Amino acid sequence: MASTLADDRRALLIVDDDPDVLRALGFMADTRGFRVDRCTTAEETLAKCASRGPFDCMIIDEKLPDRRGVETIETLRGLGVMAPAVLITTAPSPALRRRAAAMGVSIVEKPLLDEALFTEILRLLRRD
Repeated sequence: MASTLADDRRALLIVDDDPDVLRALGFMADTRGFRVDRCTTAEETLAKCASRGPFDCMIIDEKLPDRRGVETIETLRGLGVMAPAVLITTAPSPALRRRAAAMGVSIVEKPLLDEALFTEILRLLRRD
């Protein structure tokens, strides 16, 4: 687990360039007991993972302003960041599904209207 002595909650990284989505997901995660870090770009995500240390799970939007979410996860994996990841996107193509599956990355489709995202996060954390 990637928690610290000062805060033993599970650490969740949320990456989305939409401030409303970022705020809503952060609030939902906080109410479920997660410690939340937020990023709005792939570059910010890479820097935060390098400086902040490991996260227990990552939620990454597929359409970021500077890079695709799946490419961001591939880069993170290449850097040794192996935390479970959930890619959030609308209508993922079969090619994206295959690419994500090859890395063991889950996909949860937008709109995020029910408990599907946090159900998947908890499933991944139980597996870890």
